[in-house]
Amino acid sequence: MRHRGLLLLIAGCSFHTNAAATTDGQVTGDDAITADVPVAVIDGAPDAPAAWDVAHVPPSVTMAFAATSNVSIAAASLDTGGGAIPPTASFLLPADAMLFASPQDGGGPELAILEVGSLTITGSLRVTGSRPLVIIAGTTIVASDIDASAVKSAPGGGGYAPGMGPGAGGGGAVAGNDDAGGGGGGFGTAGGAGQTSGTAAGAAGALYGTADLAQLDGGSGGGAMAPACPGYPAGAGGGAIQLTARTSIEIDGSVRVNGGGGAGGVDCSGTGTSGAGGGAGGAIYLQAPQLLGAGMLLAQGGGGGGATDVATQGLGGDGADGATTIMAASGGTAQGTGVSGESNVGATGGWRDAGPAALIALSGQMSGNGGGGGGSVGRIVIRSASAGAVSASPTAFVVP
Repeated sequence: MRHRGLLLLIAGCSFHTNAAATTDGQVTGDDAITADVPVAVIDGAPDAPAAWDVAHVPPSVTMAFAATSNVSIAAASLDTGGGAIPPTASFLLPADAMLFASPQDGGGPELAILEVGSLTITGSLRVTGSRPLVIIAGTTIVASDIDASAVKSAPGGGGYAPGMGPGAGGGGAVAGNDDAGGGGGGFGTAGGAGQTSGTAAGAAGALYGTADLAQLDGGSGGGAMAPACPGYPAGAGGGAIQLTARTSIEIDGSVRVNGGGGAGGVDCSGTGTSGAGGGAGGAIYLQAPQLLGAGMLLAQGGGGGGATDVATQGLGGDGADGATTIMAASGGTAQGTGVSGESNVGATGGWRDAGPAALIALSGQMSGNGGGGGGSVGRIVIRSASAGAVSASPTAFVVP
């Protein structure tokens, strides 16, 4: 059933009305509902392709747009590729639809672009690969589920690998028996620093990009545990998804670009390790004259891994991947405790209303190996004429 508006359950957002609805990770201070970032609303006129403003896409691509066929898919996957590898899809495209790589207008990562007349996704579309994905529809996009989230150390489509990206978390540091945890990846905010007992912790991944997503980019990966142990990586960054339609976008399930959880500490060749950092959430960009449905947009960070000590003979718990509900991704539990009795758990990932304590591993000094820092939230931007009036509650934004 069609609804009058899109129910947005957004992890960590500020919502700028009449133009760009943006998420920067906290709902405090300047994250109140404002109209301080004016962005021109697309006119959606079907007979003026030359004037059609598709964000991030070169004008030469939109002026040549010719797709008219409907593409309807159930469970499917799309690999955005990377480098010289072209994008590929598990579903067949009609002759006038196109899937190709393109430079991003104004700079930024190369894009994978899917052009269709209209798109209907009745199942789940899983998006992987190193390029952000832009779907352009001549009329409508109706989606049940689009998932470009990281899964542990595997990035979502357009996201960064562990330890990679402009906001990569720093690797943990070795300091005798008290190794520091890896830092969480940053994007919409800074990530969480790794837990430390006095030596330099894995640095928090930096905030980068702009609130209006001037460049479409994914989330950064978390930092490695200390000492680094093969096979137990940090969390990867969530991907980047843009949906642009001339008429309307309807989300009846969810669009997700969550970060991956960092690995828990292990006994690595007789040495207990700290936890690895979680990956940051990615980017969602919606652009259409009208938004419909009652779906969720999620760009949550992954949790940091818990630490271990050799004496425990066990693994620290992995940080959870970014949650598929409005909840923080949990940090991994610790194996054993420091000599002072403090539990060396990983930090929770970034999410709605997450304050500093939720983004940073246990504060202050502790004994023993440290947990990994949580990944930050990503960014969500909405450009739509129907986003002009917004009512907010602690857990939802309703776009009439």
